Amino acid sequence: MKGKKIIKVVLNVVIWVVIVLAACLTLITFTSREKGVSKIFGYVPLDIQSNSMEPTIKNGDLIITKSYDGKSDLKEGDIIAFFVMEDNTKVIKIQRINSVNTVNGMTSYVTQSENTSEEPQQVAPGDIISTWNGTKVAVLGTVFSFLKTKVGFFVCIILPLAAFFIYQLCEFIMLLLDYKKVK
Repeated sequence: MKGKKIIKVVLNVVIWVVIVLAACLTLITFTSREKGVSKIFGYVPLDIQSNSMEPTIKNGDLIITKSYDGKSDLKEGDIIAFFVMEDNTKVIKIQRINSVNTVNGMTSYVTQSENTSEEPQQVAPGDIISTWNGTKVAVLGTVFSFLKTKVGFFVCIILPLAAFFIYQLCEFIMLLLDYKKVK
């Protein structure tokens, strides 16, 4: 009897962890999408899918960046996330600012990856999504990337929630049967 109660408590804890994870993922996915990226209370979570910024930021990390308001002054050494066109596709890059250029009152930033031999890129302030302050969680970016896929969302969110519903339904039916036995 005691073992059954322990299993029940552990199962309930696991189910609630899945529910909280589902709520967080849903919040990130469906929050205000400014510039095409999710933003939560002024912060933009980004999952890293390349090794271009290693050793500072590794492939698979989840970094938390602060949304760029266009007014903050950026300086050499800052790491920014910005949009760039590659093969007719808009992608997000994360690079370090090498220099700040101001010509005729217009500011632009020259950025480069830390771990690649790419040419430096000229970035306009309007293309900047966010700035990074050093907050990262190792491996969580890989998990979030998987959860954003249809298969990942189904396997890690929908199936556990369905199992939770079925479990709660069975508990309710058992409670009703116990109630009828008492009468």
